[in-house]
Amino acid sequence: MRNYESFRGKIRKLAAWLSAHPISVALAYAAFYFPMFFYLEHRTVTEYYVIHCGLDDVLPYCPAFVVPYVSWFLLIPGMLLYFLKREPERYYELCWLLFGGMTVSLLFYLVFPNCICLRQPVSGEGLCNQIVLLIRTVDTPTNVCPSIHVASTAAVMVEAGRSERLRSRRLVRYGLNLLGVSICLATVLLDQHSAVDVVCGVALTMILNNVMELWLRRRSLRNMHTQKPMQHAK
Repeated sequence: MRNYESFRGKIRKLAAWLSAHPISVALAYAAFYFPMFFYLEHRTVTEYYVIHCGLDDVLPYCPAFVVPYVSWFLLIPGMLLYFLKREPERYYELCWLLFGGMTVSLLFYLVFPNCICLRQPVSGEGLCNQIVLLIRTVDTPTNVCPSIHVASTAAVMVEAGRSERLRSRRLVRYGLNLLGVSICLATVLLDQHSAVDVVCGVALTMILNNVMELWLRRRSLRNMHTQKPMQHAK
């Protein structure tokens, strides 16, 4: 019993410290995510499950979409910092959606190795094609379903739609939604992912969002029940 109470005390101290240093949540997760991602990218796997659907065969290759694809690397940290400074509650919600989705995806890749066979040789000397080639040297066609690119983009779109500050800034909100849709399209129009990966990425974020909303609803009801006895006591 004493050990249990000691453990609970340590958890409370950790929670209090994280609450006082919220940026540490994102930094701590990054320290876990990147080594795990690169391990999964370069581990030796004897057999992959190929992800493919009929839609993949008719979607064109559009190198110009590398612009929104690359913007994802600015969008995610940018929105985390924005909510951290402007709406701390939304920051923690976005952390749950982002890091929850990334963790589920990594675990899925670990137990169910998957890949795509969609990438065709890139021809042309344009800047966009050169950036695509550079991306492909780092990002292998494995560990694609669900798409982390899509799941995290959907998470940003969900929290942007929930934001009180962004609600009055329609142009900004519409711009974020347009960028989000463009990023999701870019994953298939650059042959980085199958359409199946996109659907699974969006579905994953929606499931995590429903879980979060259920938890927030229960917490709100619990707080209401604890406040009522105090009001009666007064």
